[in-house]
Amino acid sequence: MTAIGPLPVDTQNPAAGGDPHARPFLEALFAAYEDECVRYVVLRNYECWPDNFGKDIDLVLNPNDLQLSHAIIRRLAEAHGLAWMASRRRSSHINYYLAPLRCDGVARGLVLDVRTDVVHNAFVYLPGALVLESRRRHAEGGLSAPFYVPSPALESLAVLLHCVFDKGAVRPSYRARLRELDAGESEEFRHAATAVVGRTLAAELAECLAAGTPERALGLRRRLLLATARRNPEAISRWLRGRRGAVWDRVMAWVRLKGHVVILAGPDGSGKTTLAELICRRFAPTRIPASAVYLGAQKPLLPTRRLSQKIRGRLASPGTPKPIKDVDRRERLRGLLHILADKWLRYLVHVRPRLVRGEVVVLDRYFYDLRTFPHPLVQRPWLEAVIMRLIPKPALAFCLTADPELIAARKRELTVAETARQLECFRGLRRWIRNFHEVPADGDLKAVVDGVTKQILGLYARDRSPQDI
Repeated sequence: MTAIGPLPVDTQNPAAGGDPHARPFLEALFAAYEDECVRYVVLRNYECWPDNFGKDIDLVLNPNDLQLSHAIIRRLAEAHGLAWMASRRRSSHINYYLAPLRCDGVARGLVLDVRTDVVHNAFVYLPGALVLESRRRHAEGGLSAPFYVPSPALESLAVLLHCVFDKGAVRPSYRARLRELDAGESEEFRHAATAVVGRTLAAELAECLAAGTPERALGLRRRLLLATARRNPEAISRWLRGRRGAVWDRVMAWVRLKGHVVILAGPDGSGKTTLAELICRRFAPTRIPASAVYLGAQKPLLPTRRLSQKIRGRLASPGTPKPIKDVDRRERLRGLLHILADKWLRYLVHVRPRLVRGEVVVLDRYFYDLRTFPHPLVQRPWLEAVIMRLIPKPALAFCLTADPELIAARKRELTVAETARQLECFRGLRRWIRNFHEVPADGDLKAVVDGVTKQILGLYARDRSPQDI
């Protein structure tokens, strides 16, 4: 494989740096919603379309239309060649992430944030029914299909409460939008705000908007919380259930790991480090968290391993070339146990926390390197069976293979015979790992990265694509 270079950027595509799938997908989605009578509104930020779709699309749906909407999104994602993922949060939000099947390091994908009420940490501060009652058709969003948005009064109320509860600040873009809507003095705004927080606070919110000083509403946060809870007692119990569930989810994340381990195996010089870094580059713009971790023997974490490496380095004569490893070398079993202890420590410190967070962890080397350890005991079938059952199984395994002479010539750390022996040892993993694949270490780098990222995306999406929501 060639050295890492900068990823190509599509300069011909105006959506480069964004996502070219956003506009056609949303046009198809809103047309399907219209045909199948889904009651919805685009909550905010639609005024920037189609130049900027933002980081997500905020939708409020009627709760009776959630399953129908879920079926429509699934159908359209498949029709547009997108991998779709869905997760329902404790806050009652349903997040859909639509990713291009080919992660090119540029396209970000599209996020749909669906909810039935406008909430903050499961606390309902604006009922969805109130927002849906005010909806109106909007045909000026730069899309071929019109879509529904809230009335200026309800959008102003939603943006203002979003700044108070969610952000704790009024961003310049929100201030400009509130000034553009100019709904502070409207009767509809006062009526809707009164239904949510009462007459007194509604008048104060209207005064903040009319005076062009929405940041004054931030000081009303505590009173607004109490007023909202008083008018909607169910919001408190729902918030408590959401917070309790969130704590439980964090605890269970350490037991049921949400992330995936992807390992790259092969002799020195086969291109594992290059491939790991390029895979992570491909996923960097997307919402799929991926990180590369080196789990070889050259960067120990165990203090005794670091000390032994330092001692060997000082005892070595200056300028002495590193010996090339051959098939006739032998290592002490004590050294293998020392290496395995260090690998376990690094797995627990560097890998497992990432899996808890739901990341795709691409490992440059793994515990399976012990198969190549030059000691006769390692080759015993009974010991191999015991060890292979104790090692955490990866979700995907890729073995980089090529002509041993080519691989050995890259780093000159192994002889050709030793390289061939290690390749056979790694190929033997096929009988132990279900999702084991061989990839050419001397093939076209772009094609190899395309194939590997496609399989990782398929695995990640498969575990996050529920049939019902």
